Amino acid sequence: MKIVAATVLLGLHLQSVQAETLFVTCDNGIRCFRAPCPARDVLLLPSNRRLPGTEASLEQLTVAERKRVADVSGSYYGTIVFAGEIDESRKPPVIATRIVRNATKVEAALCRKRS
Repeated sequence: MKIVAATVLLGLHLQSVQAETLFVTCDNGIRCFRAPCPARDVLLLPSNRRLPGTEASLEQLTVAERKRVADVSGSYYGTIVFAGEIDESRKPPVIATRIVRNATKVEAALCRKRS
């Protein structure tokens, strides 16, 4: 019984570690007159897979992290790398849980590239 419980706990821990994904958010050029407006894309790193028209929720970030994002327009230009959870069956599908680092020039440039 102890082995089964330990295996289940280990599996849950590994699942939560695997669930964290790195991404940047990018302005995709779409402009709207009403909300909701799909004006951002999420770009997954390092795969560069784009989730078009996807807004990342920043509500789980600390107040200081949200201020940093606002100060540098980090959710428009791909200048901040976020860690978070991706579940395309949920609304919102992307939830940022923390800021990891500043994006590299190459990562930020991927936002300007249209696939």
